[in-house]
Amino acid sequence: MTTLQPFTFTCPLCGNMFETALVTSSNSFGPLHSDFYREASGTQPVCYFAHSCTSCGFSGFDGDFQPQQFSEEFRKKVAEIITPEIKARKIEPNGHYYLVALCAEWQGATPLALGRIYQMGAWCHRTKNEPDKEQFFLARAAEFFERGIKAGEAQGENKAVYMYILGDLYRRLGSPESAGEWYRKAVEAVKAGGDPKIAEMAERQIKDPKDIL
Repeated sequence: MTTLQPFTFTCPLCGNMFETALVTSSNSFGPLHSDFYREASGTQPVCYFAHSCTSCGFSGFDGDFQPQQFSEEFRKKVAEIITPEIKARKIEPNGHYYLVALCAEWQGATPLALGRIYQMGAWCHRTKNEPDKEQFFLARAAEFFERGIKAGEAQGENKAVYMYILGDLYRRLGSPESAGEWYRKAVEAVKAGGDPKIAEMAERQIKDPKDIL
């Protein structure tokens, strides 16, 4: 079972202390989704990996709340774009992957890293049965993964993996032609040196696509 415990973070940006839920244990006993989301038995932990300061809105993962230095440009963006939005409503401390992605992007995260954040956001909203929000995050994930691949970020065996993921994201977004294109690219990438299981999965999704593997 997933275990959550209350934990107090000190925001490294504004110094506000706020209570959030921290995942202290989980499991991988649930089914595997075609885009590599592995369900847990019981509470799904994915939304609890993202934390947001309830005062300024700075957002990130557990390690992002360690003391750190921020540029003046970053501080200004948070103050002008995020803080007014969260001041207008009571923000929950967990699950705001869009804010995590914004903060990561403003701090120079790579496209693949940003794609991963948006993909996790899609998983979070999938577990909440919020399809419209899931679609938004899937589209953003696809955008950044594609940017990362084109920029040469994905190397070696990872290249085929990201191509397969892109195929599956586009399939879930209702774009079968783009999905098929990236699935086939994944198969070709495996031939150049990748995990044969990725090629098998891609070929299976082309012939008989499923959401759960």
